[in-house]
Amino acid sequence: MYTRPDSLREAHARAEATFAEVLDRAGRGLDPLFERRLDQHQRQLRSLLGEDADVASDAIDAAKRVIGAADPGAPLLMLAMARETLASTVRRHLSMVREAA
Repeated sequence: MYTRPDSLREAHARAEATFAEVLDRAGRGLDPLFERRLDQHQRQLRSLLGEDADVASDAIDAAKRVIGAADPGAPLLMLAMARETLASTVRRHLSMVREAA
C-alpha cells in the first residue's frame, strides 16, 4: 500500500496533539465531541497504515480508557505504550516509503 509520507506524518501529528489533550482529560469522562475527534483520528490512521491499522485502534482505545477511568494510572501506562508502538509503526512506514522512492 502506498501512503503519501506527508499525509501519514500530518495524521500522526494531529493524533499526538489530541493524545496530549487526553492527558489533561484523564478520569473526567468522555464527551461526544472529543470521542468523535478520536474516532476520526482512528479512521484516518487506519486507512494510512493498511495492514498495521490495529496499532491505531489500540492507541485510540487506550486514550478512551484514560478519559473514562476512575483511576487513570494503569490506562495512562497503556496509552504511553500504545503511543510508542504507533510512533514506531509510523516511522517504519515512512522509512519504507523513502526506500521505495
